Amino acid sequence: MKLRIFLKSVLAIASIAVCAAASAQIATNRGPVRIIVGYPAGGSADAIARNMSERMAVELGTTVVVENRTGAGGQIAADYVRTSPPDGLTILLSNMHMMVTLPLTSKSVKYDPLKDFKAVGRIASFNEVISVPVAMPAKDIKQWLDVARADPSKAVYGVPSPGSLPQFMGFKMGADSKTPLLAAPYRGSAPLVQDLLGNQISAGITPISDVYPHMQSGKLRILAVNGTKRAALIPDVPTLRELGMTDFDNLEWVGFFVPPGTPAAIVAQLHTVLEKTLANKDVTANMAKLSLTPDISTPEELMRLVADDLARWAPIIKASGFTSE
Repeated sequence: MKLRIFLKSVLAIASIAVCAAASAQIATNRGPVRIIVGYPAGGSADAIARNMSERMAVELGTTVVVENRTGAGGQIAADYVRTSPPDGLTILLSNMHMMVTLPLTSKSVKYDPLKDFKAVGRIASFNEVISVPVAMPAKDIKQWLDVARADPSKAVYGVPSPGSLPQFMGFKMGADSKTPLLAAPYRGSAPLVQDLLGNQISAGITPISDVYPHMQSGKLRILAVNGTKRAALIPDVPTLRELGMTDFDNLEWVGFFVPPGTPAAIVAQLHTVLEKTLANKDVTANMAKLSLTPDISTPEELMRLVADDLARWAPIIKASGFTSE
């Protein structure tokens, strides 16, 4: 009798465990999985999401759609996801700007990057580069800084948007080299690149993808790149570290995040899907066209990266005096 009761108890516990495990998987019968993008359709973030969605749909066995919720530099998308049901059906495609520079520069940001999200994993990384028009009499960073010190009109550098990482990279470069560099924020990379091509501005700090085609055509010169190693696209261009400029080792990144209450099993399921998606040759080939390097991380590694980036850039942003308000 006692043995029978014991066996029934064991089976009951096992049944509960199986049910719990099953319930901690994405309920794909409740609708499609949505990748929320905080930027307009046609942009790089949107392209990344759409590149991955088709393969993710295969791995998940359900429809995966991309939904653009634009505005406030990505805040609207981030706020939407952090308050969404933690069921794995709503995923935020976030970049370093949304998780690091925005919270450090805007008082209107309502979310805490470290408390209001769970990371699924980093998707890719990309380089920032310093480039100049070919008419600029500077073949390297030292020469550009020398020109900038001698002529204030040449000390202006363009960045894709106000409060972006390139702006603070330029600030730190100027502070470290005692050069009065001045940021000129644009509304996107396209008008900045046009001004570089037209020799209307002396330098720009942008993602590598924005200027690489123009370097190939001989219209722009890339002087340096951030990161611990040279970019595969431009192996002849030195890193800032090689030039003796420290604290420019970390690359910009893109990753997946979910609401904070998402069960660990669902996070693990999504991370496995991410791994399999990034192992697909078509997906990685399309990323290469965007000048992105697939760079998967564990959820824990991505959360540590967010914390490290916040700690690294907070004093630099504070010293710059920048605020979006």
